[in-house]
Amino acid sequence: MQSLQVIEIKGQRVLTTRQLATAYETEIKVIQNNFQRNKDRYTAGKHYIYMDRDELREVKATYPQIEGELNRTSRANFWTEKGALLHAKSLNTDKAWEVYDYLVDFYFRIKNEDVPVEKPEPEKRKSGRAVVDVPENADMQKAIQDVRKYLNALDVIMIEYNVYRCEENFQNLKRNLDIIWLGLGRKIVDLMGMEPQIIIKEGY
Repeated sequence: MQSLQVIEIKGQRVLTTRQLATAYETEIKVIQNNFQRNKDRYTAGKHYIYMDRDELREVKATYPQIEGELNRTSRANFWTEKGALLHAKSLNTDKAWEVYDYLVDFYFRIKNEDVPVEKPEPEKRKSGRAVVDVPENADMQKAIQDVRKYLNALDVIMIEYNVYRCEENFQNLKRNLDIIWLGLGRKIVDLMGMEPQIIIKEGY
């Protein structure tokens, strides 16, 4: 998959509609139509960040490489991780689900992984209590995020499971549910197989 130009707005990574459409191998109009048809399911600030003329001008100045994409509009939506998930669900293709997993692992979450985790220094602690280091264990934090990703996807698909739809779409939904359920099970097994370190922590 082609490397994505990183865009950060209000402290989180987002994607333009063109970036999302290109990644999911669909048309921009499809993304826009999906949003319009399901607008009541999208929440501003949670699934997308809306920018009007003045705010958009600042974004274009910060990321001049996207100005060409947005030079004919005075407002735009930028899609968050949860917004990308809803679009993957609407498209309901193997490619969209594959790319969504990639986006989560290598785009939306990479900012957090770039921050070095400070290693505890038990030998310098004179007092405290022996505890497991889960909150500062980088590997376990990654595993926890993986589980939460699938839980988030499971929550969305459960909402979709409880609506009227044709038989063909229902069977597709069941297949996606099976994929998510199996993925969630694997991630939980991975997490349960990890052993945290014991450290001395003051204040516990």
